[in-house]
Amino acid sequence: MDRDTFIDTVQQRADFSSREEATDATQAVLTTLGERITENEAEDLAAQLPAGLDDQLTEADSHANQFSFEEFAEKVADRADADAVADDPRTASQAVSDAVQEAVGTGEFQDVISQLPENEEYGGLLSPAE
Repeated sequence: MDRDTFIDTVQQRADFSSREEATDATQAVLTTLGERITENEAEDLAAQLPAGLDDQLTEADSHANQFSFEEFAEKVADRADADAVADDPRTASQAVSDAVQEAVGTGEFQDVISQLPENEEYGGLLSPAE
């Protein structure tokens, strides 16, 4: 999957009206995910994502931070420039999660989600893409 296809997937999954919204969502979610998972896992995931998307995962100020999905969604909303992302960070997060899974495959995706709590809080991020 290339970067354009990734962004198109996010746009379709979240029903964003523009590529700019999908790009904004992708950047906000990947940056937040990069903070939530370990540095090694962020690097592994980044290596498998399309070029131009890896920086958000690996350039986090810190990694392996423990925060709830509510905090995850708040961080996504705070980082978002697009109102559509800020207004519904959960849908944006799910759309990016689905695109990540499609881009890297189930094995790498399972490695990522193994670092998230096994409870309903992270809900859709843990479910397989449709």
